[in-house]
Amino acid sequence: MKRTAIVSPDWLNKSAIYQINPRTFSKDGTIQAIAEEIPFLKELGFRILYLCPIFEEDESLDNRSSRQLASETDNPKNPYRINDYFSIDDEYGTMDDLRMLVNKAHEADMRVLLDLVYAHIGNNADIIKRHPEFVMQNQDGSFVCTRWNFARLDFNSEGLREYLYCNMVYYISVIDVDGFRCDVGDAVPIDFWNEAKKRILRVKPDAVLINEGHYYHNMETAFDACYCFEWHECMRNVFCDTASTLTIKEMCENLDLPKGGKLLRDIDNHDTVTDWIGRTETLCGHNGMEQIEVINYLIDGIPMVYAGNELACEAHLSMFANRFFPGKYSATDRNDKYSEKSKRRQQIIMFLNKIKAEKDVLYLGKTVWIENSMPDIVLSFKRALADEEILFVGNTKNTVVDVDIAIPEGKKCMLTNGQNLQSGEKLHLEPYEYAVFI
Repeated sequence: MKRTAIVSPDWLNKSAIYQINPRTFSKDGTIQAIAEEIPFLKELGFRILYLCPIFEEDESLDNRSSRQLASETDNPKNPYRINDYFSIDDEYGTMDDLRMLVNKAHEADMRVLLDLVYAHIGNNADIIKRHPEFVMQNQDGSFVCTRWNFARLDFNSEGLREYLYCNMVYYISVIDVDGFRCDVGDAVPIDFWNEAKKRILRVKPDAVLINEGHYYHNMETAFDACYCFEWHECMRNVFCDTASTLTIKEMCENLDLPKGGKLLRDIDNHDTVTDWIGRTETLCGHNGMEQIEVINYLIDGIPMVYAGNELACEAHLSMFANRFFPGKYSATDRNDKYSEKSKRRQQIIMFLNKIKAEKDVLYLGKTVWIENSMPDIVLSFKRALADEEILFVGNTKNTVVDVDIAIPEGKKCMLTNGQNLQSGEKLHLEPYEYAVFI
């Protein structure tokens, strides 16, 4: 019998997630700066804001991760090395600022997700000084650390579990957030997440949990969606390197998902913009990046857009850089909304958010792969539900291609970054050109 995922609320199923790392979202890097952009983001059609960790960070110079040291920013703070889960770091603002942001988002009919970092904690956190049993310890009393060099939390401690349950319920009840993205969720026992989900649902029945992990079977009990690391890596390799387009189809067909399980479809996130050499926006150009965003919205799952993608941002970003320790990095210029490339991207994102919200075929429809004569270069699929179809054809490479593909008569091109292609048996596609038919 096919396993079945839990039923998630429509506000998640029919929306895109807009990921915000406050440090790179704007030059200000504050919660207030995010709140000021809510009218603009609402106009683009975004309905879910997900914030990277904004909690009080460990300011010490010890126990920094190799990734942070490699950034050469000299920044002692890391958003994922948390000192106090119940306080907001002054780099971003105050708890009142967060409450204001959530209220303003709700007034705009938008939801807010926070980022939970429960696999590890900053080694100097007061809570583990008072409760050393909350972390794993070696025989000599030193902390067992994760590969990022942070103290690993010990879920054998019932006290730790209650502390973290209270943390989640606090933000759901007092601050009124709508759910959480769970950092390295696979490293935390599933029975913890199962109980956590029950507790937050008692307060807010449509709250969600999203797992940054690939234990897809956990969508049967706790998580409303999971990350798909293979997806953004595969898309990057196809669009920015020499990988065959066939690898996208092959990867998708090999995923073992429970029935109804939903995956996040992204290309940029706070990790990839930090770790990958070169922005995707630059390596495959604006047409290539636009096509990736279109695919992420049309394929089954939940699209996630990294802050700045809606502006066609090419800035050199790092999660370890902020306004105090910029190093060689910069932040997204929120004033860059009027260039032609930015205006084009805004139009595309606005259109995609609209059809994601309105067309059930993008929520309930099947993904059907369509054969074409150039499968190493051209990606083609459709979403189908009853008598409704949305068909996609895209040239994933920086080369001209003539492809044989049967586009049924009467299909109209609803979106393209090239010529207004017509239905028929053959398409001429310029580099990174795509078309969407209905």
